[in-house]
Amino acid sequence: MCYFSVPFIFLEQCIYESITNLIFLYLRSGLEEVFPDVRSLCILHSSSSLPADSFSHIPLLEHLYLDGSHLAKVTSGAFAGLPKLRFLHILVSSSWGGVNVTLEPGVFQGLSSLEELTLAGMSLALAPPALLDPLVRVRSLRVDRAGARDLGELFCLLSPGMEKLETLELPDSMVSSIQNGGCSGSNPWPTVLLSRIRILDLSGNPVRRVEPKSLSVFQNLSSLSLSMVDVWVGQLWGSGMGRVNKLYLSSYTLKQFTPSLSDLCTLVVKHGVESLDLHLALITAFTAEVMKRCGPGLRQLSVTSEDLSGMDLGFWTGTGQIQGLMMVLTKLTNASFCSAGGGRVWNLTSLILHENHLTEITTDQFSCMPLLERLDLSGNHISSLAHRALQGIPLLRVLDLTHNKISLLGEDDFEGLPALEVLLLEGNKISGGIAHGVFRRQHRLQDLSLGEIDIIYQLYLNMLFLGFPTKLQHLLIDTGPGTYLTVGHVPAPEFPMVLELRGKMIQSSDCENNMFPMVRELKVGEGTKFDCNNIFLAPYFLNLESFEFSANPEKFATPYTTINQLRKLKRLKLTNLNFSNHTDPSVTFRNLTELRSLVLINCRLNFLTRSMFTDLVSLRVLRLYSESPLILLEGVFIPLLSLSTLVFDQVDFRCDCSNGWLLDWADNSRKTQVVLLQRQQCIWHYQRLNFLSTMERLCQTEDDFLSYVSTTATVCTLLCLALGYRFLRWPCVVLFFRLRGWVERRVGRRWWRRKRRMGGQWEELIEGEEGEEVRYDAFVSFSSGDEAWVLGEMAPMLEEGEPRLRLCLHHRDFEVGKGIVDNIAENIYCSRRTVCVLTRRYLRSDWCGLEMRVATHRLLSEHSHRLILIFLEHISPFELSAFHRLAKLARTRTYLDWPQDEDERVTFWERLRRNIAERDADELHDPPEAS
Repeated sequence: MCYFSVPFIFLEQCIYESITNLIFLYLRSGLEEVFPDVRSLCILHSSSSLPADSFSHIPLLEHLYLDGSHLAKVTSGAFAGLPKLRFLHILVSSSWGGVNVTLEPGVFQGLSSLEELTLAGMSLALAPPALLDPLVRVRSLRVDRAGARDLGELFCLLSPGMEKLETLELPDSMVSSIQNGGCSGSNPWPTVLLSRIRILDLSGNPVRRVEPKSLSVFQNLSSLSLSMVDVWVGQLWGSGMGRVNKLYLSSYTLKQFTPSLSDLCTLVVKHGVESLDLHLALITAFTAEVMKRCGPGLRQLSVTSEDLSGMDLGFWTGTGQIQGLMMVLTKLTNASFCSAGGGRVWNLTSLILHENHLTEITTDQFSCMPLLERLDLSGNHISSLAHRALQGIPLLRVLDLTHNKISLLGEDDFEGLPALEVLLLEGNKISGGIAHGVFRRQHRLQDLSLGEIDIIYQLYLNMLFLGFPTKLQHLLIDTGPGTYLTVGHVPAPEFPMVLELRGKMIQSSDCENNMFPMVRELKVGEGTKFDCNNIFLAPYFLNLESFEFSANPEKFATPYTTINQLRKLKRLKLTNLNFSNHTDPSVTFRNLTELRSLVLINCRLNFLTRSMFTDLVSLRVLRLYSESPLILLEGVFIPLLSLSTLVFDQVDFRCDCSNGWLLDWADNSRKTQVVLLQRQQCIWHYQRLNFLSTMERLCQTEDDFLSYVSTTATVCTLLCLALGYRFLRWPCVVLFFRLRGWVERRVGRRWWRRKRRMGGQWEELIEGEEGEEVRYDAFVSFSSGDEAWVLGEMAPMLEEGEPRLRLCLHHRDFEVGKGIVDNIAENIYCSRRTVCVLTRRYLRSDWCGLEMRVATHRLLSEHSHRLILIFLEHISPFELSAFHRLAKLARTRTYLDWPQDEDERVTFWERLRRNIAERDADELHDPPEAS
């Protein structure tokens, strides 16, 4: 199903891999024809209003995303009839101030199952008082960019019946003050409701003042997020709020929040804060002495600041209970927390030092953290790991060293990490080598990513581990310029694996090993040569279920047809393959009966045919992207019995009514959703035009338009016949012969009835007439460039065999002195058959084109005449599409191909002789006219 105009169009961000229950449509006037069993719906709404009962015919809908940039009014009952809707997201504007939208009372009536509601970019200043009353089961409410100055304006919209509400998010809503002034009409805040709130998010608001006792209703928050502008932290502990487990404080803009660590510690103690997150805050006096005031309750500390120059690295000794520390973008150049701690043990379990200026990891740098389980040093400038740098942290499970400058992996770099499960080295250019046995102690390793391996021509996986970690589930290797990958003799992994290979060239010398059969998901990066002894490597992954492959067809000419051996494949994504030169697409997708998702991106496909998809009976999602023109032959999607979603990311069509079948199919299909078709373009006189609008103009079928076109065509035809004989003589000759044939048939029928009454024998008369009028068995139409084949192969085989056939050849049988057009027309009408020998030279010949036209005219006027097509060489449907009459004949009639195999040519000549020699029934018995 597909719809072509603009009131509702789908948001591309909603497209994801598993889209069996997600619908994408381009609707003509509304949502009336959306599938009733749709569960998730993403819409970009460009009309000004949302009418009542817009979705009532989709009762099973659970997720609804609306993006309405022009929305000005939502009518009462707009979401009626959605008893199972659980998630509703309405985005009106991306501006900060919010847009005034008229919300009628009862907008959310009937949403009894709604659990999450998001209203973004919508000012609620004019919202009716009981707007949210029907939402009795909502657990999470987010009002984003509402444009309210006072927090009370948003609190007063809440309904006392929202007893299950636990999460209230009001970010980026321009709230500048927090004060409990009550609601309009001297009504108080819904205190009972607010007291149940566990998560309150006020981030992104320029809060300048917090009134005393203004937050006293919140006594048991698990999380509070607040952005401030020059606010003294003391206003928070004077606000009356109770316990807060997690506190997030940030500066609205840079350098507008400068709290002292002492005040922050007082806040932590007063409100029982266990996790403190400080973002863009300028903190002074970050020392152990001040940290003592935070007490033993603080467990997690996160700091994002541009300047911590006065920080004492031993600050943690002031409160040894911190278990998680995150310092991001702090320009930290030294991480010697242990040496600054004076030998004390720190029971830290998580340390994140992302995006700092660290250049090295020194010996025993983290040895005072024996309980450390996660260490994140990504995004720094670390170039080397000192000897025993990672000693003393035997419980470490996750180590992230991505995007550093590590060039060498030494034998003992990870010696002291026996419990390591995740090791990430992506983004490091490893040019100095990888020592054998570097990961020999990591027997529990589950996830390993190796950085760009440069100047390493042979990589032995078994030598890296001196065995193989049997629990490994994800392995990423970036080979850079390329390498030979050898797995070696390793035990089979215990769990299915995900293997990612990146690099310009990956070759393997041991294709059959214990690891490849355990790989279920394989991703091969862009520009990669991927083979084993010059054979495409993918078929060696026998149990593969998901395969993503991106090639460089300009450099590597590898046939990929062996993909059809991956019979268990369920998801296939191919990018930049060259099907036109090296791979037969009709063979590539054979046997893939379990394939459910197919993505083809720039695969050099000139056209798609039905034979390509014959075996894809389970395919549900087909996604196409092509930067070169792509032709879809009629009926190409018929074999795809399970197809539910067809996505045209980018496909250039021809502006031709022959593509009209696609529009009819998309409009009439009740099981397939066609996505993004209205964005596609077609080529028309070297211009790119919108495909749908151009097709509607070219191929419009309304009665009034057809009447106008037929009248205009009739007048133009008469004028052309009167004035065009001087310049278009041969069409007139063809018309003369058509009229003559019609008259002869009419006279012949009357004469037949008269002779029948006289008792004459029709067979004898036919034989006499045939001997007089039909001089040849076949008229042979061929190009002069193919004359050698006709005279050397065809003529001897047909004229000398049994029965002997009479062929009309233009160089031998045309009457000397008569016009060429007259000779062509007369000899075609004096032949029982017309045989066209088709080559590319034939298509370029004007005289051959004239012979084809005369023969097809006779075929239309005399149904007894037979036209036989012989393809002397292979001509693709793309090349034939420029010759409409011939392309139509090739689609609707059986033709002969000249076989390349000598043994098959005997059958070819027998079939050709039989088709020329046999007579149709209506040649012997011309039926009488109906009385």
